[in-house]
Amino acid sequence: MVLDKPGKPSYKSPSSFRIIVLIRTISKVLERIIAARLLAAARLRGLLHPNQCGSLPRLSTYDACLTLTNDVRTLQRPRFKVSSLFLDIKAGFDNVDNKTLVRILREGGIPPYLVSWVSSFLGERSCTLVFQGAPGTPAPVNVGAPQGSPISPHLFLLYIAPLHFGIPRTSGSDDLVCGRLRPHSGLPLLPWQHPPTPGSI
Repeated sequence: MVLDKPGKPSYKSPSSFRIIVLIRTISKVLERIIAARLLAAARLRGLLHPNQCGSLPRLSTYDACLTLTNDVRTLQRPRFKVSSLFLDIKAGFDNVDNKTLVRILREGGIPPYLVSWVSSFLGERSCTLVFQGAPGTPAPVNVGAPQGSPISPHLFLLYIAPLHFGIPRTSGSDDLVCGRLRPHSGLPLLPWQHPPTPGSI
């Protein structure tokens, strides 16, 4: 279903609309079961960065804000200068590549049956857009995770997980925060980041 994004000055561009996937109830139940198993397997194998907050149980962007605020104030006490860069991944769910995600899961040691399920879930799909009440013609969908699916947030987090082990300090679901710090003495800039910590979760 195609929904208007509120507050847009014009609705002449496709970016002014959001597509929500209407999924059968029994399918959502199965997806929640697989999502719980996939999340447990990913955490066991350290595929999710400890600073990932969004779209995870008992964590939210509030936790990310508290972490960032605490780190900034802690670093300011010994008179470090702290800078933060906020990044947003545009249309994150829509750009998840099935083959790349399956490779990430397989190389990360996710059980084969979960990898096969994800591959089947994202492969050979088609959609029919319902705009202003009128359905359109079915069209193939070769990329992306469906908006509105219980498992899509977890698939997206695993898809972008390699970004966390490179630069960002903390993040929500599709927003990344990275930073740099330096002392007032004028020493060279030092990277403000955590090294990869596989298996630390």
